[in-house]
Amino acid sequence: MNEHARKLAFGPFHNMAIADDTNDTPPDGFERLPTFGPYHQMAGPMYWRRDDGAMVVGLRVQDKHRNRGAMMHGGMICTLADTACHWAAKHAREPLLVALTTGLNVSLMGNAGPGEWVEARAQVLRAGRSIVFTDCRISSAGRTIAQASAQFQIVGEDTTGAGAR
Repeated sequence: MNEHARKLAFGPFHNMAIADDTNDTPPDGFERLPTFGPYHQMAGPMYWRRDDGAMVVGLRVQDKHRNRGAMMHGGMICTLADTACHWAAKHAREPLLVALTTGLNVSLMGNAGPGEWVEARAQVLRAGRSIVFTDCRISSAGRTIAQASAQFQIVGEDTTGAGAR
């Protein structure tokens, strides 16, 4: 194993002190995404906007999102992809849908570090009566860092109005 790969895989351990994560300000046009429960509250904050037929969900990488190699953890990239695809599926038609993830495939191609803005751009490929199929590209600073596809089982309509727009 080369030295670079060894450092990424096995260390050195990063300083476990929490960095200053108070600047999570999103780019213009984004608004705060409602949390879907305790896990998303812990992982966030995340922000969203519509853009040319796609749903874009983003976050500023914080210390809590990184692995010991000082880059965004692959599991956090998967969480962002699932969240963006879910948000797109939820908005696939009116009234808004309640949908559960039944499949998620993510290919990790790069990384992002603390302080970088990362966004997942999700599009609905097909919204059937009971299943929604989505595709997603995750990028940071013009670099594609992951690609994902997901499918969702529609379990009802969202009558709460959460996420309406």
